[in-house]
Amino acid sequence: MAGKGHINPRTVVAPLAAFTMACVLFAYTRSSIQTAKLNAKINREAQHRAAVNSSLAAGEEKKP
Repeated sequence: MAGKGHINPRTVVAPLAAFTMACVLFAYTRSSIQTAKLNAKINREAQHRAAVNSSLAAGEEKKP
């Protein structure tokens, strides 16, 4: 029977795999959040431009 505290491949692989999965999940989450924020900003700007263009096309003048 193996005593406590011995380091061998069996005792290292599972924690290492868990740590690696946690790091990958963290990176994926951060990347997804940043991408979603960027897409939301782009969509807001596009909607604002569309609203301004449609009001100008309707004949409303831009007020100084």
